[in-house]
Amino acid sequence: MIAATIFLVIFVLLGGVVMYLSKTIDHGEARFDASGKVIREPAPTSPGEAKPARRIETNKAETDE
Repeated sequence: MIAATIFLVIFVLLGGVVMYLSKTIDHGEARFDASGKVIREPAPTSPGEAKPARRIETNKAETDE
């Protein structure tokens, strides 16, 4: 009985840590420009607002000729 109680307490504490980290760590996909630098765009104004993906145009085709 004590082992089950200890397990449940550890499980709840671990769940709390996971929830805290999921709220505080920025996650998503990183986007890079042609030079390899990260493109930082401002976050959407409201939490429920989705932003469509955009194609990153480069002039690689022009330089390959």
